[in-house]
Amino acid sequence: MSMRNDNSPKIIVVLGATGQQGGGIARALAADGRWKLRAFSRNPASDSARRLAARGFEVVAGDMDDPASMRAAFKGAHGVFPSRARTKVERWRRAAASPSQTRRLPLGSSTSSTDPSAAQTAVQASHFESKRRIEEHVLSIRLPATIVRPVFFMDNFTKASMRLVLLALMRSYVPKAKPLQMIAVDDIGKWVARAFADPAGFIGKAEEIAGDELTRAQIVAALKRHGWSAGLPFPLPRLLLRPLPYDVRRMFEWFGTAGYSADIPALKARQPDILTFEDWLARQPTG
Repeated sequence: MSMRNDNSPKIIVVLGATGQQGGGIARALAADGRWKLRAFSRNPASDSARRLAARGFEVVAGDMDDPASMRAAFKGAHGVFPSRARTKVERWRRAAASPSQTRRLPLGSSTSSTDPSAAQTAVQASHFESKRRIEEHVLSIRLPATIVRPVFFMDNFTKASMRLVLLALMRSYVPKAKPLQMIAVDDIGKWVARAFADPAGFIGKAEEIAGDELTRAQIVAALKRHGWSAGLPFPLPRLLLRPLPYDVRRMFEWFGTAGYSADIPALKARQPDILTFEDWLARQPTG
């Protein structure tokens, strides 16, 4: 029997709290102020784990390949956010294997193409497919969960080298008039914080979330307005893009055909401060 005071802060476990998306989740939950936050780390003595501890996180040792350590990390938790972009299905199954360990709101990150209604057009990139299988498993065991399906991260444009590759892929695979839906990772965090704060309004639901949608030309123009480098002035032959991982190329092919379909006006009605790409750029150091 737990001796924890019912009035004490409830525990939220964030996996991948040092990563891009997990970091946004961690910041939002910390800013919310109502939770006791727990991070899961293979090496609690690492610099990244120590930084989390300095921000008030309880950092526990564990390994996603060790079910016993996962159960220990989830003990007494109100909810879990398994923020691993490429988490293996088997690992998520371990995380979801004992609903009693997380009584209220396990919450997972997926992607829009996992929607069964989009199965015929969904990209077959490995990380998209694995997330679809995870959603199916969560549904099959009737876990009281919420699924957030964020679109392309604005934060992917932060590094100049990555920006060059992404814009080259857009030029090669995405038609000029086709917009790309995007979201800031901090806005994913705010959505997740709302979901944990209002379980009745979110449990059992899956939602695709985005803050903006822009064509490649509009993205380039916005980057230049903020003093960021904006890729090459000429297209790269697809042959030069071949060394990129296959699932990345397939993902951009999907962006150019089906693509994301989040209801941005509806999301903004509920989360009015969600960032446009221009808003996000204005908050970043010059690229």
